[in-house]
Order: sequence, then C-alpha cells, then structure tokens
Amino acid sequence: MENVITKPQPKRVFTKLKFIKSEQTGAIISFVSQNPKTGQIRGVRQDEPYPKKICILDRQLVNEILLNTLYEATLIPMTNKDGYVVIEATPVQFKATIETTYVPKAVYQVVVKFGNKTIQFDPKDGRKDSVKKIAECRRILETRVDVRDLPQVLEDFEEATYNLIRKYEQDGFIYRWG
Repeated sequence: MENVITKPQPKRVFTKLKFIKSEQTGAIISFVSQNPKTGQIRGVRQDEPYPKKICILDRQLVNEILLNTLYEATLIPMTNKDGYVVIEATPVQFKATIETTYVPKAVYQVVVKFGNKTIQFDPKDGRKDSVKKIAECRRILETRVDVRDLPQVLEDFEEATYNLIRKYEQDGFIYRWG
C-alpha cells in the first residue's frame, strides 16, 4: 500500500450573499465578515464597517448570477489569498402572500409581499403604470426568481386583481385595460 499524501479539503462555508459588480474590475463579487466571538461567517454589504473578505465566483457561475438577488451560497477559502470562492449559489425563494384591500369608492389595492419586497396593484391611486396596470404588475412578478411557487402566485394575483376590478367598476369607476 502506497502512502498517498492528500491535500486537505478546504472548509466549506454556507451563508447568504447578494452580488454586485465591482467598480474596479467589472467582476461579480460579494463580501463576507466573520463574527469575532462566534466565528460565524455571513454576507455583508461592501460599505459595512466590519472587517470583510471578498467572495469571487467560480467560472461556472459567472453567467448564472443576478445582481441584487439573495442567494444561499457555498464558499471555499481561496488558496494563497484572503477571500473566498463561491462554488454554489441558489436564489433564496420566499413564500408570497397576497392581500386585497377594498373600501368602496376609496381604496382598491392588491399587495403581493415576499421577503422584504412588496409589489402593489392600485388602479385608483397608483401613480405609475407598474402600479396601475395588471399587465405591468404581472410582468414585474414574472421576472422574480425569489418567489416560491411563482406560477401559483401569478394565478392568485390575477384572480385577486380581476375580482377587485369588478368591484371597482361596480362602484362606478372605469378601469383602462390598455
């Protein structure tokens, strides 16, 4: 039997990260900081005052990462450098809740909440098309990778908005579909 010297496997670190584009290099990066008491490593923003280390993407992930999206990430320490390489990243998905607020002739709203995001449909008092138009709200929802069970959420959102529009029109208002 031969004596084979194996290199120790790098310690894997699991944390949540959001990625940004580096102003200096244009590369997609993130940052982590280690709690001095617990030793826990967690993702932090670039402008946080804590001592931090850079996280760069493995080549296989470069084209799959969306900026400003929260990911469950697996990191390994860089060899000969002070930072980490992200070897796996999966978008975090949040359960969405849909709430309808209807006060006759006053309030008409459907609100979709997930994570710390809110998408609102308000045909009466919405100021932008992305709030006033069902199709625009739906388009925004369709692009989200952080919503769990997105097809069902879209279906429930449409049902809620169409029910609200029916009440809106019964109260004497005209909804502009176009």
